[in-house]
Amino acid sequence: MKAVLVLIVLIGGVCLAVYYFGGAASFDPSQQGRDARAAVKPGMTLKKVIAAAGEPREYRVINRQVKNFAGQEQEVFKPGAKNPFDFDRVTERIANNELPHGFTLDYFFSNKVAFAVTFDATGTAMSVDDLTTMADLLQIDKD
Repeated sequence: MKAVLVLIVLIGGVCLAVYYFGGAASFDPSQQGRDARAAVKPGMTLKKVIAAAGEPREYRVINRQVKNFAGQEQEVFKPGAKNPFDFDRVTERIANNELPHGFTLDYFFSNKVAFAVTFDATGTAMSVDDLTTMADLLQIDKD
């Protein structure tokens, strides 16, 4: 019986050590997202954005649409469907001018922090915009 109790205490101690010394205690995805958002600036290249914010899972190509508003045709640019992100493939598409209206990278760090980086056709960041998160929908304080 004593051996089982000692074993349970040792296992608990190992779990606590892994938690604190393994970085789980200080892991904060919201803070990581805020830091990444602050590091990304318009004018950065695709490579620099990925170095600052990490590689996203997906990207979206910006499509040009012509809509009729009050009898006048107007151009509207909207992000399309999500595509799996592959750095080599995206840079190849940029080089081949296959993204004439640009593309966006969406970053979701937590239910409180998400942002999109919009790039032009050359792969240069044009803007960094906050995305709607669950905290926004539920009107929860983001701090």
